[in-house]
Amino acid sequence: MAEEDIIETTAREKQAETEEEVENETNETTEEETVKDKEQERRERLDEKLKQGKEITDKIAEDITRTVDSFIVNMKSMQKNVDGKINDYKKTAVNGLYADLVEDEEKYYLRVWVPGIPKKDIEIEASDNELVIEVEFDSLADSIESEDKKVIINGLKTGKCTKTIHFEENIDIETIDAKANKGVLNIIVNKIQAPKQKVNVE
Repeated sequence: MAEEDIIETTAREKQAETEEEVENETNETTEEETVKDKEQERRERLDEKLKQGKEITDKIAEDITRTVDSFIVNMKSMQKNVDGKINDYKKTAVNGLYADLVEDEEKYYLRVWVPGIPKKDIEIEASDNELVIEVEFDSLADSIESEDKKVIINGLKTGKCTKTIHFEENIDIETIDAKANKGVLNIIVNKIQAPKQKVNVE
């Protein structure tokens, strides 16, 4: 009987050990699954953060691109504006006409230098409050037929030259008086006098 008890006890111990091992393995499996689940959650959170970071970076890049494009458009517009101002200055400085303008209560008096220009080649256009004078100066080099000519000094105005006069008041374009003599153009322009009417107070 003692031998059977020993065998039974040993069997129980083995069974207890086996159950404990199974329980331990189950616990380890559960722990491993928990670790895997946590790792998976961490990865998902990291992926979400990376996705959000990429979206923010893409938006910043898009905003920067839009800002740069807008800056380039503005710079081109400014350059165009500056070029226009420079061209206007060149027209005034190089292809303009020298003029004096004086006024009194009733008239504007204008004197313009047009040396060497015949009367028939002086063009004048008038509108309500503007006068445009246009002449064309011949080039000395163009008037010389020699093929081996060489320009040394080019200080005189050549080509079409204009002068635009803007008046503060409307002018009477029907009564403009223009006379040219010895390269000087004198113009007298009458101002349009606004009619005055007395108002009766009742």
